[in-house]
Amino acid sequence: MNQQKGNISQFSTIMLVEDDQVFSSLMKTYLEKSSYVVEQVFRGDQAYRTQIKTQPDLIILDIGLPGKDGYKVCHELRSTYKGPILFLTSHASEAEHLAAFNVGADDYLVKPASPQVVLAHVDALLRRYKEQVGSGKRQTLEVGEITLTPAEQKCAINGSEVTLSNFEFELLTLLMYNVGKVITRDNIYKLLLGREYDGSERSVDVRVSRLRDKLVSQGAENAHIKTIWGKGYLLSAD
Repeated sequence: MNQQKGNISQFSTIMLVEDDQVFSSLMKTYLEKSSYVVEQVFRGDQAYRTQIKTQPDLIILDIGLPGKDGYKVCHELRSTYKGPILFLTSHASEAEHLAAFNVGADDYLVKPASPQVVLAHVDALLRRYKEQVGSGKRQTLEVGEITLTPAEQKCAINGSEVTLSNFEFELLTLLMYNVGKVITRDNIYKLLLGREYDGSERSVDVRVSRLRDKLVSQGAENAHIKTIWGKGYLLSAD
């Protein structure tokens, strides 16, 4: 997570997933006046990969989004993202509130909500989260000899940095967040390539094989990418 210095907002990054570009820009301007860094995303199907690349401290998420609705986005984000997610949406029914919390939301605000109220919720969510994980702690993932620092897009094996393609880094991040769990081909295609798996394409299999070979050649002996036939892949730690 981004390092905290001074108040809770300084140097903290918010990913704002909102298709209304006027509203998004207004929120961005207001939050940046409060020392937040704001990364704008205008489509639901762009949120997951942007989160992998930017590692935001908090996500603000609308429901009615092009490409993929906010419920699906939130569910997908929770496969790797552990920070706070605030739904900010015009959907006001109780059922919609419950659906958001069921897919992993931490808070829910209904538009129109004033920027001051949004900021108060953002500050409170981040304060609680940073108290839980430790102020200023940059998140790293460790499995066997592999160390991953998502916020810096860095991978090291036995302390030596390893060069990965963007897809390899995103795939390894997904596997390391879910160590010991099967990640299906369907999910890999949806999350990392933005399309459905057609049941026969083998491009992901080839890329996984290349990543596996690269990790082994660089000295990863106790962390293995295993193929689970008919399902997908998992990262195991011996």
